[in-house]
Amino acid sequence: MWPGLRNVEVGEVGVEQSMRGDDGGGAAEQAPEETADRSVGTLELFFDLVFVYAMSQVTILMLADISWAGFGRGLLALAAVWWAWVCYAWLTNTSDHAGPAHRLLIFLAMAAMLVAAVALPQAFGARALVFGLAFLAVRLIHVALLALDVRGEANVGAAALRLVPTLLGGPALLVAAAFVDTPGRELLWIAAVVIDFSGPVLVGTAGWAVAPAYFVERHGLIVIIALGEAIVEVGAGAEDSLGRPSVVTAVLLAVLIAAGLWWSYFGYLRGGAERRLRATGNRERARLARDSYSYLHLPLVAGVVFFALGVHEAVAGAAEPLALLSAVALAGGVALFFVGDVAYRWRDHHQLAAGRLLAAVGAAALIPVAVVVPALAALAGLTVVCVLLIGWELWRRPAIGPVDCS
Repeated sequence: MWPGLRNVEVGEVGVEQSMRGDDGGGAAEQAPEETADRSVGTLELFFDLVFVYAMSQVTILMLADISWAGFGRGLLALAAVWWAWVCYAWLTNTSDHAGPAHRLLIFLAMAAMLVAAVALPQAFGARALVFGLAFLAVRLIHVALLALDVRGEANVGAAALRLVPTLLGGPALLVAAAFVDTPGRELLWIAAVVIDFSGPVLVGTAGWAVAPAYFVERHGLIVIIALGEAIVEVGAGAEDSLGRPSVVTAVLLAVLIAAGLWWSYFGYLRGGAERRLRATGNRERARLARDSYSYLHLPLVAGVVFFALGVHEAVAGAAEPLALLSAVALAGGVALFFVGDVAYRWRDHHQLAAGRLLAAVGAAALIPVAVVVPALAALAGLTVVCVLLIGWELWRRPAIGPVDCS
């Protein structure tokens, strides 16, 4: 899944001593070997299009069953989709896969992932087997690409081979789940997610390479994809009653809330995340990338997906109070995004983003309010939370990592 040394060059980069806020860099790593860096290419952007659709399908899965069980299935489906994306993000972060064989395999993986995404709303029902087989195909193609990448690299190949059992074990359980009824099916899904996510911890990060600029940009783009899905759900919720002033106002407020989430992730740090990775020695860099991006970006994306579900319901019924679980999705999704942001910044920079933590508390506090006031008022409350956060950060400029003020 992860290791890759294709297109890796050796060089030195100057690092700012002020960036040393962790225990990963010792004297021997103050001038680390640098993985050749690059920008995200059109192939990766093309590949990520299937995940735009897959995330929208997760929302559809939960909209069809707005219940605690439905939310649980949605989280399991999102975790599976997320880890599929993570696997390929690590695979392509040190190789442009420009060869015909590599490109053909990536196109085949796209096709398999698209089939899985089409089946996803019924992945726990009538199309469980279709989803499981398509998802297994996505992972088998990933293993084939990984094998192509590590040919002739004995150390990296050994690390890759250690990952194969967890890479294939999880999808195999999803295929097996198709033959089991509820609740056994959900239990097998949980086991599959645990196997997937535990693999990098059990195997370790030895042999993994990280291209800092590429890695940060790629994960920023997946956050944009998630926010795009939220915008789609705003439109979907409004399309049947856009002529009502309350719905038009709800659309405006929903976009402002999405902009607030964008600001929290993109608007303040800018180049700091990349410099943090670049200033870290290779061994610690891989652990930092695994924790900050592969693990701690999932709560960010999950928060946006739940917000997308809640905002669909809020815009569609702007003049009415929300049902409890729709309120949990709307305000709780925003709160989860801010909590994920705080956790990510803490792991990345060892700094507590107190303002964002307070914003999470403020958003969560609106859950009981949203069930007794019109949904429009709940959207207004979340907008106020986002505006207060942005205003405070513009005024106080709190230290959240190295800030590029240029």
